[in-house]
Amino acid sequence: MRIVLLMTIPLVGHLVTPSHAEYDDLRQEIILLKTAFHQKTEEINKQMFIFRKQIARLEKENQQKNKELAALQKILHEISIAEQNYYVQTRNKDKIRKRTSSTTVAFHACFSNDVNYLGRSQTLIFDRVITDTNTGYSRSSGTYRIPRTGFYVITWVTPVVGNIPFELLVNGEQRGRTDPSSTGNGASQSTSGIAVLSLYQNDNLSIRTHPSASPVGALVSNTWQDACFSLWSI
Repeated sequence: MRIVLLMTIPLVGHLVTPSHAEYDDLRQEIILLKTAFHQKTEEINKQMFIFRKQIARLEKENQQKNKELAALQKILHEISIAEQNYYVQTRNKDKIRKRTSSTTVAFHACFSNDVNYLGRSQTLIFDRVITDTNTGYSRSSGTYRIPRTGFYVITWVTPVVGNIPFELLVNGEQRGRTDPSSTGNGASQSTSGIAVLSLYQNDNLSIRTHPSASPVGALVSNTWQDACFSLWSI
């Protein structure tokens, strides 16, 4: 007895070979795609070139605008400073107008020359009056009369060759003192006195030599230095 085995082999794949016409169509389609790609690339490059030119122009315009803006800011800054200066000057002028002789008390007088042979308790008579807003100083007595009640700064500068003590008097009472004394080699010694006092209208102020010490030497007032008496209201 003979046995026959039958085997079935499945068809795994089937290769179909395209025709020449299909190859030509595919090649033509690729050529068209390449051409379209190149054309689109050129268009994009042209647009990029235009965009770059526009960006460069806008950057240049922006730089110019920044320069113009900086110039305007500088002008505005200068205008602001000018306004501030004008305000300050105007305010100062207003203050000066307000500080007239009727409201401001100021006095300053000096000696024209050296003063020799001073004695004890001798009132100094400053003959060169430089400032006297209220005409309060008497050249005959060497006394300044306070025109208005208030606080005052009083100073006296007394350069000497020798030793001459001085006093500030208010209504005859001592309210300040200095004791300038030179070294004895002919050089002068300058001493400044200062007092801040509450004074009343018609109080009398003067500078005199000390009553308990005999002056030695001279009070100096020349080209190089002044002997002065000053006061002002505050």
